[in-house]
Amino acid sequence: MMNIDKFKYFSLDAVKSLKRNSTTTIVSVTTISATFFINGLFLLFLLSIGRSFESISTENQAMQEMILILRCFKFAIFIVIPLVSVLLIINAIKIVLFSRRSEISIMKLIGATNWFIRWPFIIEGAFIGIAGAFAGYLSLFFVYSFIYTKAMEYAPDFSLLKPTFITNIMLFPFEMSGIFIGFIGSIIALRKFLNV
Repeated sequence: MMNIDKFKYFSLDAVKSLKRNSTTTIVSVTTISATFFINGLFLLFLLSIGRSFESISTENQAMQEMILILRCFKFAIFIVIPLVSVLLIINAIKIVLFSRRSEISIMKLIGATNWFIRWPFIIEGAFIGIAGAFAGYLSLFFVYSFIYTKAMEYAPDFSLLKPTFITNIMLFPFEMSGIFIGFIGSIIALRKFLNV
């Protein structure tokens, strides 16, 4: 188990690495941000469409089939999009690791354990995940607020989720997902470099 002093050391090392590799950090954060933005926008779209269909009378057999297809589509998207997101994030973290492969091999040569090498990268991945998720959250909030305002001007009968849904419900899951994906992405991406 890691004590607080080691965690501080690994965190400082991760922050130094993020600054030193600022270009790859920006690319990684942008990739994660775009992934969360697209996922969030698609989720809001599906939830709004679902609410609109469910508010329509369900006596029509064709409408009931359409609602069932939409629910199946939502379920499939909730499985596929997070998997694609993890793959994109793993590739973004691999870019960071590739630039530091010589540093990793030197640490291995002088006898550093795999976990000693892993921790700074795991913390770095978590920082990148948090920053990307927060940037995705902010961009989603501003873009969706604009879309919501325009949609209510031109189609007030359409049942869209309010932008407060994003602020009240989506921030915490975005941040937790960012930490988790950064953590898992770092571990998966590091396997190749630690086996060399």
